[in-house]
Amino acid sequence: MFSPLPLLEARPQRTPIAVSGDRAPRVNIWQVGCQMNSADSDSLAEQFSELGMVPGVELENADLAVLVTCAVRQHAEDRASSRLGELAKWKAARPGRGIALTGCMVGEHGGSLLRRFRHLDYVFDMREPDGFFARLRDLYQGALEGPVPLPASDRLFAYLPVILGCNEMCTYCIVPFVRGRESSRPAAQIELEARRLVDRGVVEITLLGQNVNSYVSPEDGSGLPELMAKVDKVPGLKRLRFLTSHPRNASERLLDAIADLPAACEQFHLPVQSGSNSCLGRMKREYSVGEYLAVLGRARTRVEGISLSTDVIVGFCGETDAEFADTLSMLAEVRFDTVHVQAYSPRPGTAAFRRPDDVPLTVKKERLQAVLGLQRRISEERNRALIGRAVEILVEGIGEDGRAYGRTRQNRVAWLEIKAAPGETVTAQVTAATAWQLVAA
Repeated sequence: MFSPLPLLEARPQRTPIAVSGDRAPRVNIWQVGCQMNSADSDSLAEQFSELGMVPGVELENADLAVLVTCAVRQHAEDRASSRLGELAKWKAARPGRGIALTGCMVGEHGGSLLRRFRHLDYVFDMREPDGFFARLRDLYQGALEGPVPLPASDRLFAYLPVILGCNEMCTYCIVPFVRGRESSRPAAQIELEARRLVDRGVVEITLLGQNVNSYVSPEDGSGLPELMAKVDKVPGLKRLRFLTSHPRNASERLLDAIADLPAACEQFHLPVQSGSNSCLGRMKREYSVGEYLAVLGRARTRVEGISLSTDVIVGFCGETDAEFADTLSMLAEVRFDTVHVQAYSPRPGTAAFRRPDDVPLTVKKERLQAVLGLQRRISEERNRALIGRAVEILVEGIGEDGRAYGRTRQNRVAWLEIKAAPGETVTAQVTAATAWQLVAA
């Protein structure tokens, strides 16, 4: 169930993709879904570059289109399917173009994708991409002349995967089936990659994993706090974050790392999913609401000014009005800075898929709007409480109106009324605030 799939190809096999003799083959990479997919897209771009292909080009100029897909929610699958449909016309417009698909839809559907989408050429597993790249080497051998430089990038932020897969078996979640079991990368390898990213101009790194605080180095058994300490020492790194944690593994040592490491940002994203113990039990989350709240209490005590964010699912199988009311009550009590909310989406293969999806769509939408409305009021109150206070902002870019924008250490969006350049860190006073952003000068 957890073994990576080998490369799957359309039959009959493709003939070599036609490219003009005066340039290297070009690749368009499209992705949907979580931050891990964003990191996978970056990894693919590097591997294409090493092979001698040019990644990151516009679709019309590409010889190969690669889709990095998501299967966690039906909406993400629908977007990928729509993209594949659009690519049929693109492929037919010029002989020799090819289409490849990877990501979570591969783990969910496998070879059936080739039967469903007749114009799809390759299906490969991100956990085992070597077969795909070996096949490309054969197809393009006449046009490959060794590694090509990655296109110039001015990116300041990067996701750095540190642990792959997931050992939790939450009843609603397909991730363990499409990403496999947890596998931590060596700490030395991660530190080296962090140094390479900073050397390229990255100033903020987010350590990434489905359950990132389950990280255990295969070298010496050290955990995420020790890994954070290693990355924190990389010269030139300004900020360090991590996503996404599981409440059961939120240790005191992790909170100490947030509080004590200079680059570590005062931000903690900890998904709760529901404020009802009975609903958490059906989700198989393996903690109670009380235990979850205790972790947040320790975080606020240990880390001054920490911002807290969470994920919530509404309309899960059997969710009653009383259970949903418990969720609203919990959100009102905690007063998170940010809440990401989704309506439950049944996923084939999960334990919950065998249960009735018995909350009507209209009720799911009503509950989703109720969470959004509550959180909008809380976020605005929390942000307005910052008016008159100084905040540190790492500038990300310049808006169309000429104003610089960026984020605070607590991950709040901020617009600056003073001049600043991307990559610059400035301290400014908050002069105005909404639920979604700050204004500082």
